[in-house]
Amino acid sequence: MKTNSYTIGLILGLALAPLALAAPAQRGPAAGGPNYNNANGPGAMTRMGECDGSGPGVCLGVPVDTSPLVLDANAHAALLFQIDEERMARELYLAFAEKWGLQPFRNIPQAETRHEQIMRELAVRAGIAAPTSVAGRFDSAEVQQRYDALLALGLESVDSALRVGAFVEEQDISDLKALIATTDNEALKNAATALKTGSGQHLRAFVGVLAARGVTYIPQVLEPDEVQEIIGGGNQGMRRGRGPGRA
Repeated sequence: MKTNSYTIGLILGLALAPLALAAPAQRGPAAGGPNYNNANGPGAMTRMGECDGSGPGVCLGVPVDTSPLVLDANAHAALLFQIDEERMARELYLAFAEKWGLQPFRNIPQAETRHEQIMRELAVRAGIAAPTSVAGRFDSAEVQQRYDALLALGLESVDSALRVGAFVEEQDISDLKALIATTDNEALKNAATALKTGSGQHLRAFVGVLAARGVTYIPQVLEPDEVQEIIGGGNQGMRRGRGPGRA
């Protein structure tokens, strides 16, 4: 879903540099924190009720359905945007996995692939030509800008890559919420809600790994209280207050 104008400004302007300047916490793992080598965590959303293969947990399934969908122009545009966004996340994480080798970047792309597949199947049901899938190229100019800027930032350092991952998941949650608000179609709303749950698990993983590395993550898109609710009890390496670049 297209973001507010100030949000894309965060990505390409003020937000990118401050991501690399987030205040470090004391070194060492967060007390009582979970093991984030399981990047998807308990409850991670996967396609057709299948878990990501990284551990036990409740999976939110998306029912198999091939009946036609009728979407208005806003929902149509939001769905196409979301397909590009899910693929962008996967490609960023695969690039960071190759560069830095951290487990979350190896695990989470599997879920992002499933997320994209769910959105593409909905597009087929709606009779929409889905976006192209050329690596590194996106139909949405906004997603293309995000990808180029965030890829460069994430290749600078491992901590920058982890911050980018958390930022991408925050933005994904925000965009999925906006997509849900554009439509009354239950199939699209249910799929987007399930994907939002999965993105919350991914956000929790990235914030947790940053905390274990002694780095405090400052929310960039969502309100700090909402991020705190998503990642669960304790600080989990997140400092309260508005992050750099917020309007």
